Amino acid sequence: MKLNFKVYFFTAVILLGSLSPVAAAGWKAHIEGSEFTPESVIAVNKDEQKMFLLIHKSPIRPVKTFSCSTGKIKGDKLVEGDKKTPEGVYFTSGRRTGLKNYELYGDMAFPLDFPNPVDRIKGKTGYGIWIHGRGKKLVSRDTQGCVAIANKNISSLDKDISAGFPVVIGNTVDWSESGGGNAAEALRFEKIVKSWADSWKNEQSAFFDYYDAGLFEISENTSFKAFRKHKERIFKSTPWIDIELFNIKALQGPDYWVTWFDQFYRSRNYVSSTNKRLYWQKIGDKWKIVGVEFGPRPSDLHRKYLDRKTPAIEKFVEDWRESWLSADLEKYLTFYDESVLQGNRKGLADIREQKKELWTERKPSAIKFKTLNIKECPEGFKVSFRQNYKDSSGYEDTGRKVVVLRPAGESWRIIEEQWSRLR
Repeated sequence: MKLNFKVYFFTAVILLGSLSPVAAAGWKAHIEGSEFTPESVIAVNKDEQKMFLLIHKSPIRPVKTFSCSTGKIKGDKLVEGDKKTPEGVYFTSGRRTGLKNYELYGDMAFPLDFPNPVDRIKGKTGYGIWIHGRGKKLVSRDTQGCVAIANKNISSLDKDISAGFPVVIGNTVDWSESGGGNAAEALRFEKIVKSWADSWKNEQSAFFDYYDAGLFEISENTSFKAFRKHKERIFKSTPWIDIELFNIKALQGPDYWVTWFDQFYRSRNYVSSTNKRLYWQKIGDKWKIVGVEFGPRPSDLHRKYLDRKTPAIEKFVEDWRESWLSADLEKYLTFYDESVLQGNRKGLADIREQKKELWTERKPSAIKFKTLNIKECPEGFKVSFRQNYKDSSGYEDTGRKVVVLRPAGESWRIIEEQWSRLR
């Protein structure tokens, strides 16, 4: 894989920077409470050899505090075997029991995702960094790079930690409620992440501008060109994409931010629920995605997705009803797809001709919809309801109406409309 000079230079600067006096002093981690701070997080203070289980319930505060043991050598982990504990934002990848060496690892361990994408960009190596118990007496700075606590304490954490749990490890760690720069930056990241998702679902070329191609190639060990071509093929072959993000969270690392969220993705032929982490570094004056990780698959998001979509769909249907009732032909037609099927009529031209003739003679005087039922369908959403209709001539009927909506940017278009009389 060919990497440009920019990438080599950037990586070299980072690695040399890790040897500077400032870097040698270690990362001073600060966790600031905001709506994007996780509900709970483990914080490890290497300098004080303390571990804290923090909860974010105004104010952010520790509910459990333990003595811990970190790597035998001080400083941030750089290479495999250097006996240092890494510094940054990490996530547990599971839970291990039945460990062979009780004295070293106790009854239980929670592996961490070291090296994370930014670690890989920096050329850091190593594996097997855990938070684990200690069957023997706990001694400060006595591990090969892991974070160890007394075995009785690791057991007490078992009910608090699940896969994908955030862990902040710093030379020092402190925390405070919102009001500082971190909270404001987290809010900016929430907007950036939503904009990234919008550019994706709108199949815009701007989607790729959110990434730094060279650093992404290092962290993902893949070609960004291939990544882009794959996405562009999907854009061309997929009539629509819809993406909703839930529970967006953000934490600051030493020289990066990590955002994570539950993602619900829909297209005509594919649906998925995913937990995704985006790693961001500032390149020039813009934050760019330099790496991606996936957390544990969330529980089915269909219900949350439909609950979020329902108010906007109801408003779309109501706006459509009002345009129909007002006999505003041009506005009415904007609710339909160009190739819509409406009963026996096909396409906007056919509908325009029929409605123009009908509304010249007798316009709607009352249209009521009752009991809307909204469901996902391969084309988007199917909305069914009871419809009562009257016009200016005195004609009236009651029927069952079904409309199929296809996503179109931030709105929808009706691609099919069918009515059947109720007796």
